[in-house]
Amino acid sequence: MRLEEAKRDYYRRLAKDEGYRSRAAYKLLEINRSFHIFSKGDRVLDIGCYPGGWLQVASHAVGSDGLVIGVDVKEIDRGKDDDGLANVKFLCMSVEDDTLALRVRELLGDNALDVILSDVSPNLSGIWSLDHARQIHLSRRVLAITRLLLRDDGCAVLKIFEGDLLKEFIDEVKTHFKRVYIHKPKASRKESSELYLVCKGFRSSSQ
Repeated sequence: MRLEEAKRDYYRRLAKDEGYRSRAAYKLLEINRSFHIFSKGDRVLDIGCYPGGWLQVASHAVGSDGLVIGVDVKEIDRGKDDDGLANVKFLCMSVEDDTLALRVRELLGDNALDVILSDVSPNLSGIWSLDHARQIHLSRRVLAITRLLLRDDGCAVLKIFEGDLLKEFIDEVKTHFKRVYIHKPKASRKESSELYLVCKGFRSSSQ
């Protein structure tokens, strides 16, 4: 077995043993350990949340006083005992739906979001230039929602694909956050082009 295959199997087995819905949970756990994204009581939006591994990590991190809102075009199976998702609400919607921000606001009441997470990906065609462009488009949709709903000094974690459009998108993100870090978690496949932008210090009015 190649080293990369062994690593994939390791995180898959670990997720099963520790009760996470996906190996992707370990990407967010590492990001939070490294960058301290969550605080108790936070309000979190998780876009592209299926099958729910990131929801579990965020739910535990913010605690019973916090709120996590998951968004995906695929329904989430809540499990028999809520599977650790008691403080999670779910919207079966696309990030491209123009009413998404309004629906999230309805769940937040008078509150703003503290953290926005995006692990969203397009349906891959196998044509890399097309898949990269689609992914950047979806990330821009997430950034538009961020500008509407994230509180000042809030945080965001955005999945991105490497490619020709990446630098321009990162420069755009940097106009809205004081600090932007590029991170590749150990649980990501080595051959994968996915990276994560860890964005801290949101500025509601770009400077």
